[in-house]
Amino acid sequence: KVRSDLAVARGYFDQTLAEVGSGTRGVARSQRLLQALGSGNTPAVLTADREELGLDFLLLVPANASGAALPAGVAPLLHASGPAPARSAQIVRLSRDELAALAPHLLPRLHIPLVPTRNAAPDARSTEDRALVLLSLQPVLDTAGHPQALLVGGLLLNQNLDFIDHINRIVYPEGALPFGSEGTATLFLDDVRITTNVRLFQDQRAIGTRVSQTVRERVLAQGQTWLDRAFVVNDWYVSAYEPLLDAQGQRVGMLYVGFLESPFRWVRHAMLA
Repeated sequence: KVRSDLAVARGYFDQTLAEVGSGTRGVARSQRLLQALGSGNTPAVLTADREELGLDFLLLVPANASGAALPAGVAPLLHASGPAPARSAQIVRLSRDELAALAPHLLPRLHIPLVPTRNAAPDARSTEDRALVLLSLQPVLDTAGHPQALLVGGLLLNQNLDFIDHINRIVYPEGALPFGSEGTATLFLDDVRITTNVRLFQDQRAIGTRVSQTVRERVLAQGQTWLDRAFVVNDWYVSAYEPLLDAQGQRVGMLYVGFLESPFRWVRHAMLA
């Protein structure tokens, strides 16, 4: 079951990735944007399109900009995407400064204090301030096919509660699990929970907690999918984890789904008794 749960979650994640790419590409190819470029009304057009698409940022870079004009974490996508990308959006890990160059209004969502977590690998840091972003670069061409600008669209995953709650509702709708078990979903930047519905306390999400060292080794170090029971924050869950890869094939995070094991354990003990 948890294998199929992970497949459903990954399907929605990939769908969102595709929507970031197709939405950005649609704006880049729109006649309205070309007209705005000519009239100097691009900020209003981009704001309206960004809100309609549900993106966190949508901005233009001059057509003659080299990779050096973009943040270092974004510049490689110029070559990965190109004018006819095989995949129109990518997962990108950005530093705080790199995100500030694209969308400074998102910086408050980056400051995630790290919470001491049982069974996690040692880490000297006290905060996670990097960003995990779904990013698309699309060329803006005039009617003759000449490049006019580069459109950058992105969705920040850090503390994106709507995104993770929607995954959880899709994978674990009401009544999907017997015996009162609870379904959970999480996105990790490396081994840090940057958005999750796992609870640290009753009213506090476990954002800033970290995955167990055993899972980290299997998924992030070895690149394997984990399908097993695992200790998640403060209890045992039937769990599935898989690595998230950036445009260069580097493992930059994980996607997790799982459900509480204890109700099934209680039923088993009752049957044995």
